[in-house]
Amino acid sequence: MTDTTRQMLEATFSIAIVRDVVQYVGAQGGDVGALCQAAAIAPPWLNDPDQQVSGDVLKHLWRAAVQQTGDTDLGLHIGEAFDLAAIGIVGYILLNCQTYGQVLEKLSQYTRLFSQGVAIHHHAHEGWVYCDCDIVSGMKNYLLDEPRHPIESTFAALVTATQQLTGQPLVVSAIWFQHASPKNVSEHDRIFQAPVRFSQPANRIIFEAHCLDWPVRSANANLLSVFEAHAEAMVSRQTVPQSYRDQVKSAITQGLQGEVPSLEAIAQTLMTSVRQLQRVLQTEGTSYQQLLEEIRQELAFQHLSHPETPIHDVAFLLGFSEPSAFHRAFKRWTGQTPRSYRLGRGDRITRK
Repeated sequence: MTDTTRQMLEATFSIAIVRDVVQYVGAQGGDVGALCQAAAIAPPWLNDPDQQVSGDVLKHLWRAAVQQTGDTDLGLHIGEAFDLAAIGIVGYILLNCQTYGQVLEKLSQYTRLFSQGVAIHHHAHEGWVYCDCDIVSGMKNYLLDEPRHPIESTFAALVTATQQLTGQPLVVSAIWFQHASPKNVSEHDRIFQAPVRFSQPANRIIFEAHCLDWPVRSANANLLSVFEAHAEAMVSRQTVPQSYRDQVKSAITQGLQGEVPSLEAIAQTLMTSVRQLQRVLQTEGTSYQQLLEEIRQELAFQHLSHPETPIHDVAFLLGFSEPSAFHRAFKRWTGQTPRSYRLGRGDRITRK
């Protein structure tokens, strides 16, 4: 992938994270409908936790959630209430690891399934473990601008998950954050019970290396292999990302069943906002209308290659209001009527 292509890509995040924030706010008595509206979240999205959304969705969700709850330490509190199921398949992998060290290895390996915006990794040195949460640069990533709540939530969730997995409290020696210190850090002190430093060169949590040997209480090697196989398949689908153009064309093709899918419907399918969809397509030198035209032309050629499909049915399948509109469009594309094209194609096949 070239640097230029990478710059056009955007870090995405799983619906599982979105759902975790929404459910937490709902449990605090918040207005879930208003929260989803503020972040341009279609409620049906929450039923598909493995799907990915753009960082814009998370950015607006965190803002709206803080505003609605009035909780200036919202990330910490969501992390404190963390449940491993909140990160989908990755959570089930961690539950079935053998040791806490393996938990951290698998977390690093599969982080991208719930967040392409961070990279989590650890190393042990002279009796200490240094576990970092790096914010991914080189692509559009909302965490580069608004890291505080998501990163604080990540480390608070790690402390909570450690207790859930091993039955042991993680005694933190120190914790670093790259973002600036908030005015009040009493909740940081309560949750981490360790020195908390801000404006540091890395997001890092430090603890004793013997913790890596702690056994995981729910370890199951057979289930681990099953969940990992599923996770590997998901990772492989992410390895060669489609361009936004291809994603939109695919969504249009699926939605073009007798009527033209609206721009809003395509945005919902891709779990993004209309404005974001239009903006990214513009950076790729195209538009929704241009892609719709391309898809209709490609499908017209496919349908007309089947003589048994009447031309008026082709017009309907392509979402034209009437056959005459299809005729005009096809003549604009090819200089021929659909019938002339079909007959000419038949002549060419016969001559072969």
